[in-house]
Amino acid sequence: MVDLGLQRIDLPPVESLPKACGTQGARLLTQQRDERTWQVAIFGTFDVENYGDLLFPIIAEAELTRRLGPVNLHRFSYHRKTRPQWPYAVTSLTELPHVAPSLDGVLIGGGFLIRFDKVVAHGYGPTTDEIHHPTGYWLTPALIALQHAIPLMWNAPGMHCNAIPDWARPLLKMALEQSQHVRVRDALSRDALGALARQAEIEVLPDTAFGLPCLIDEQQPSAEFIRLREHAGLTGPYIVIHAIHVVESFVKLFEDHAEAFQGYQFLVMPIGPVLGDDPSVIAARLPGAVTLSFWPEPLLMAQIISQAQAVIGHSYHLAITALAFGVPVFCSADLTTGKYTALAGFDTLHALPDVATVDPQWFLARVGKTHPSPAARAAADQLVEHWDRVAAIVRRGKTASQPVLGAFLQHLPNLLEAAAEGLEPSPAECPASPVVPKLDVIEPAQNLAQQQRIVQLSHQLALSDARMLELQNSHSFRMTAPLRSIARGIRNLTAIKNRQC
Repeated sequence: MVDLGLQRIDLPPVESLPKACGTQGARLLTQQRDERTWQVAIFGTFDVENYGDLLFPIIAEAELTRRLGPVNLHRFSYHRKTRPQWPYAVTSLTELPHVAPSLDGVLIGGGFLIRFDKVVAHGYGPTTDEIHHPTGYWLTPALIALQHAIPLMWNAPGMHCNAIPDWARPLLKMALEQSQHVRVRDALSRDALGALARQAEIEVLPDTAFGLPCLIDEQQPSAEFIRLREHAGLTGPYIVIHAIHVVESFVKLFEDHAEAFQGYQFLVMPIGPVLGDDPSVIAARLPGAVTLSFWPEPLLMAQIISQAQAVIGHSYHLAITALAFGVPVFCSADLTTGKYTALAGFDTLHALPDVATVDPQWFLARVGKTHPSPAARAAADQLVEHWDRVAAIVRRGKTASQPVLGAFLQHLPNLLEAAAEGLEPSPAECPASPVVPKLDVIEPAQNLAQQQRIVQLSHQLALSDARMLELQNSHSFRMTAPLRSIARGIRNLTAIKNRQC
């Protein structure tokens, strides 16, 4: 049984952090730093035991401190957390209305944040019914930032295979179009949000976890990491295995060819205990597998991954951390779907093969920590520019978003009155059936996977046609007409503002 208590490591002073953060990193500490203490808020699920979610505030605080000097980072989530039980203090969202007027900047994300489903994690929700779930920890804070003219920036969150409901579209559109900096972590999220908020400049940015080498000196492991290795008996090269059932089939490769892997130890770790990770699923099948008596805090977890010879698993941030440090990844996720599409171009990330047919030498030939790939280094360089711009926006101060929000609230009674009267949408507002693009003829010699993907897309488009037709004829489509009326109102207000500028 693994004790999931958190072991905390204080973030080292900025001056002691590694200097080479991407090829442009050497210039970071030479930028102007201010004497004042900046008040910046970051929003997400920082109150759950999930490695990736806990990383974002740590990275943001370090990067902004490099550029701005003293930063008081307010980490907002549903639930309040305190040290030493948690890696850092987390402020409950119930406090946001009181804190907001003093903020100099707001960061939304990152992670899988732009979502509307209720099942974020088992039993996870707000502390009061007054806060909507799940938009209470990302969309509502964005609107509050606009209310107070606080610079609003999107810190590479993503959508990952979910749709935007009609009721949320006008609010999300306004939040995006009034933001100073909108970055999302994959092209699918960019395209979905760009279709909604056409006036917003939405661009793809690598997940900020690619910047972890700026926080961890892999050439000089921390004392905590050295003690962990000694205590756990990690005396030689090791492979990290995500403690999740989807890698069970790959474990069979190790069982059937144990002699081929005698030079490696297996470290079985939960990456997201809140999502049900359990080392007992895997460790029992690997004699001699190492498990830990505690769940490491984020920077210690990152160090463990950075020194591995390979990682195997499903976790998005397990993969990103490994890629950032030149550790090969064997991933069980579908790299053609959702957020994982952002990782498909990394040549040291390998889709988990069919173990029944794979030769163990295929695996061994790809194991071994090296230097980060050119793609990983390019991702780190993009993050340098991102944090430079975020810092510049915070320095610039208050925004011009208040008049637009005020005009929207002024017009809101008209929209609500129209909604109460049940007005039908104009024909232009009714969604048209999507046009199915003409597909190129695929020659037999072309890649089979590409052919299968085209078949899958064609099937999805056909389903979309059917669902759209059903939607247009449905009672719910007519009932949601008021929401589309609100969306039209926002567009009209934005157009009026643009003409006045």
